[in-house]
Amino acid sequence: MVKIQYKACKKCQFLTEEDVCPKCSGDTSREWQGYVYIVDYTVSSIAKSMGIESNGRYALKVR
Repeated sequence: MVKIQYKACKKCQFLTEEDVCPKCSGDTSREWQGYVYIVDYTVSSIAKSMGIESNGRYALKVR
């Protein structure tokens, strides 16, 4: 069983497996806590409060 090791972007908090964020080209970190999955950012109050403008998986806190 292979466990996926997600990394969080330090700029936009997007979760990815890559070393560089595919959304904003920012650096990623393995040190993050909690996540939220945004299904429809246009109606999500959480996405609005976090400044998220696209659907996906985002970290709540990134170091």
